[in-house]
Amino acid sequence: MTTRKDFLAAGAIVAAMPASALADAPASAPARPKAPKLDFDLEAFDSLLDGAQAHKHLFASVQIEGGEVFSAMRNTLNAYRDIGVDWSDVLPVAVLYHGFAILLAFDDFVWNRYVIPLAGKLKRSNGAAQIASVRKNGGSGNPCLREQGGDWDTSIRALVADAGARFFVCNNAALGIAHMTATSLGKPFDAVYGDFTHHLVPNAMLVPAGVWAVHAIQEQRFTLLQTSLAPPK
Repeated sequence: MTTRKDFLAAGAIVAAMPASALADAPASAPARPKAPKLDFDLEAFDSLLDGAQAHKHLFASVQIEGGEVFSAMRNTLNAYRDIGVDWSDVLPVAVLYHGFAILLAFDDFVWNRYVIPLAGKLKRSNGAAQIASVRKNGGSGNPCLREQGGDWDTSIRALVADAGARFFVCNNAALGIAHMTATSLGKPFDAVYGDFTHHLVPNAMLVPAGVWAVHAIQEQRFTLLQTSLAPPK
């Protein structure tokens, strides 16, 4: 079995985070701990993309932006249905990377334990605004996991159930945001990062770097739609 255990270098954490995200961390934040090595299975990654579907689409996002990446996935699926293409012949995947978009890939446990409290600490920063963009009605857990029902259900669970949607999550960004979260909430980094890695949404997979995944998935003949960009520095 092919692995990429040595792909991630500790210094990549800082490089992966946008300036706006780093600005959300307290000025007195201690140096980041050495990054754990990701036990990445390249064969498993490739197998998730090796489907017989005629239509393969990649949606990439660095910001939460109200869950726009999932709206784009649903819009695409509905357009195929409108022209008579069955969803079984479409494979939508998303890469969440670089910034706060990766928070979309964590389950209710992580949102209740870390993300929602973090938003309170970040207050009026970009990070708080991004989290608020999907928490318009409050409540607990990851709002993007809640099924809405109907033809325009943009929830993660509905996208997985309808079209086997897959989600690839940048480990570099996960390490950076785990460090920010641990520092802001006064929790051990190892515990926060460990919870992040064990509480992904359905059909989600950590990848060494989101920027790498965007290229690797396109090499598998997926078309690309970038649904969000990093905010101006």
